[in-house]
Parts: sequence; C-alpha cells; structure tokens
Amino acid sequence: MLEIQEHFLYGTAISAETRRRMDEGPIEANYNIKPTQHVPALYIEDGVIQLRSARWWFVPHWHKGPAKDWKATTFNAKLEDAANKPSFRTAWKTSRCIIPATGYYEWTGEKGQKQPHFIRVQSNLPCMMFAGLRSTLQDGTDTCTIMTRAADKAIGHIHHRMPVILSPDEVKAWLTYSNETKTDIAQLGTAWAGRFQSHEVERFGRDDDGPELIEPIRKLF
Repeated sequence: MLEIQEHFLYGTAISAETRRRMDEGPIEANYNIKPTQHVPALYIEDGVIQLRSARWWFVPHWHKGPAKDWKATTFNAKLEDAANKPSFRTAWKTSRCIIPATGYYEWTGEKGQKQPHFIRVQSNLPCMMFAGLRSTLQDGTDTCTIMTRAADKAIGHIHHRMPVILSPDEVKAWLTYSNETKTDIAQLGTAWAGRFQSHEVERFGRDDDGPELIEPIRKLF
C-alpha cells in the first residue's frame, strides 16, 4: 500500500482504517480471481485514501436485495459509454476506484480447447492500476467493476478489449474526477502502448491458484 501511495498517490493521506489493515499484513495474493470474488479497491474520500474489499461484479446502489440477485453482466464497464449507462452513471460521477493487479488472463481458441494467456505491462511499478467503479448496497456490500477499452495493437490478436490500465499520472486524476473532457477520457489507458507483454500459460481449472499459473508454458521445440 505504501508503494502504491508513493508511485500513484503521492501526497494523499491514508485513512486510519486503511493503515490498520496494512498493519495486519499484505493483501493475500490470488492468481485466479473470478467475478463475484472480492478484490481490493482503492478510492479517495474527503481527500483520504480508503481501501475496501469489493465484490467484483458491480451492482448499482439502488438495487434492492442482495448482490447475488443482480443478473446483469456488469463485472466490466466500457469506457466509451459507462457514463451514460443507467447501471454505471451514478458511480461514474461519484464512486470511482482503482483495482491493483500484476496482470490478467485472456483466452483464445475453441470451447473446450481454450488457451489462456497472461498479460501485463512492462514496468518497474509495484503493480498495474485498473480503472474501476464501485458501489455500496443497502446491506453494506461493496461491489466494483473494471473499466475496459479497445485493446492495444500488441495484444489485439488475443482479445479485442482490455482493462483500462492507468498510468501514474492518470490515477489521481481518475479518482478526483479531473480528466473529464472527451479527449481525456478517450486517452485513458493508452500510455502503455507498445509496452504490453503476453505469454501462454498452462490450462488451469476454476479452483486452481498459485504463482505457477502465470508461468510461461515450457515448450520442447
């Protein structure tokens, strides 16, 4: 967390609750996070960094009932139109967040024979920062979504979309709603152009986890 503050949110105070969580130890690594599982979400509230665990499948704050009853597919939101979508437009204006990650997976191939690829950006930073939106439901459940945009040409052959990965200069602007022009929004996540890395990894199951999941496939020839 301190590395995140140093590289992305320098000069922004950390809340007492977030510091308490930091003192409990680092966030446990997960190499196979799936929608509906919880992920760390950071946001700024009253000028202070907050860290919450949020369910990765966005449910708008006005939904009545538990998160599991929400059926729309909202674990991703398109950067191009989220501001105007009923599910996301309030969060776009008031509840932005960032979701740290070291990489992500995409799959290619036919059903039953899909090949996973691990994708990340080449950088000396402690992690990547995905742009996100969050909500808090009436029962106190926090939920979030990851913003997506058209893929960089280096990885477009794997998938036509990718997460919006913010540069250090974009993180604070995203969280403080300072990049509001259409041009600013359209450029979000493009600072890493030409710096994407990808490699094939071994196929894995839904419940598999561990650092071996992101290791490149060892090919004999």
